[in-house]
Amino acid sequence: QAGGGNPDGITPEMVRESNAAIERLPDQDAPVYEMAFIYFINSGKDGLARETVDLEALTEEALVNCLIEKGVLEEGTQAAAFDIEGGEKAGPGAEAAGDGERIGTLDLTQFPQADGTTEQLLLNAVANTFIENYELDKLKILVNGDLYTSANITMGEEDYLEYTNNYE
Repeated sequence: QAGGGNPDGITPEMVRESNAAIERLPDQDAPVYEMAFIYFINSGKDGLARETVDLEALTEEALVNCLIEKGVLEEGTQAAAFDIEGGEKAGPGAEAAGDGERIGTLDLTQFPQADGTTEQLLLNAVANTFIENYELDKLKILVNGDLYTSANITMGEEDYLEYTNNYE
């Protein structure tokens, strides 16, 4: 053989297989991420768009922070409280009992003031984000402990937001 040759008989394939095996070892210190769906106003400002994000933990604070990043909520907004009432989801073929509805109540420290269409989209973005990630049937939004009220929308005790399919 001319040149250095390969005295150990190691082929490029063997090197690649060895490197691939090393890359497959899980990192024991790596955080485990949970997938979440975040809704926000689309570029046409006439509906919602949805994006998947990875969160270290699915918490109301993490979702609120994602909604802030997407411009749905204002900087500094916090989830003062988040509660889920109601039963478990009914299984296939079973009817949910009267109290089987999973209802979330989200108390935010503030909510952006916006005109009618934008305001409804902001509410729907928050609602869809929480309803989908927490498998809720509907959501009530409070601001500083009070039912959501604005110049255009006043939510009563029995008013809830439901999941909307108005997104791309």
